[in-house]
Amino acid sequence: MKEDKIIRDWLENELTTEELAQMEKVISFTKRLEVPNKSTKEQAWDALLSKIEAEPNSNERILLPQRRDRKSIWLLVASAAAVLLVGYFSFFNTNKLITEQAPAGELLTVTLPDNSKVTLNSKTILSYKAKGFEKNRWVVLSGEAFFEVTPGNTFKVIDSDYEVSVLGTSFNVYNRDKDLKVSVFTGKVEVASKENSVVLSKGDEARLEKGSLVVNTFNPDQTATWRVGSFYFDTEPLSQVVKELERQFDIEIKVKTDISERFYSGYFSKTNLTEALQLVFVPMGISFQSEGNQVTIQ
Repeated sequence: MKEDKIIRDWLENELTTEELAQMEKVISFTKRLEVPNKSTKEQAWDALLSKIEAEPNSNERILLPQRRDRKSIWLLVASAAAVLLVGYFSFFNTNKLITEQAPAGELLTVTLPDNSKVTLNSKTILSYKAKGFEKNRWVVLSGEAFFEVTPGNTFKVIDSDYEVSVLGTSFNVYNRDKDLKVSVFTGKVEVASKENSVVLSKGDEARLEKGSLVVNTFNPDQTATWRVGSFYFDTEPLSQVVKELERQFDIEIKVKTDISERFYSGYFSKTNLTEALQLVFVPMGISFQSEGNQVTIQ
């Protein structure tokens, strides 16, 4: 049937631009679906269709059949759900998928099929489909990376909570523990969350706060300097700084004091562990002890 062909074309990167836009939209809806309790099949479909038809905003085009052609809509949505369960599984479990990972304490530079370059920070994972990459330039990122994107089709960094879209530019993406920051060094970048979308220019930084993107400026001399082993923090939760120390030095830090409400502004370098620990904890009145690859703070 037609819907089966759409799924096959999507998996093989053979959809037209219009079809791809429709498929992306339907998939984005299915990611937010919830299974209703004590509802009949017909009631569940009615609720789903009402939700879909109520969603559009000024930035989105939804090309769905008229409501009277309910069977076609059911088939399309059911096909999209099947894509999420079968296609998504196939996407992340076939040899067409390339996954690159930077180990703890190390950086990794990846050259993508379109010659774009991505530098991965420690303990960062980057995944993409090799086949048809020049046509559908999509990557999935978990961690932090600096992107230098070559001109071409739209390049996307995607996640369940956000999407970054560019043509040709350089920018840094920090995506750890639901904390997102996108900092633009050259060109323009569009960042979209479930709540809003923003367009960033050189010197702009978007941060996800309670589901919504907030834009500020940033200091390029203190942002993405992890590429040269320098780490700057401006009123960052101390718990995040501890995690960065663990990643950069491949250590385990045991916290025996309450740091949940403490924030750190300062700097450390990954050239010397003891010096880094002193720079972070001594000014905050926190003592530390090191033994092998374990550090205890109290």
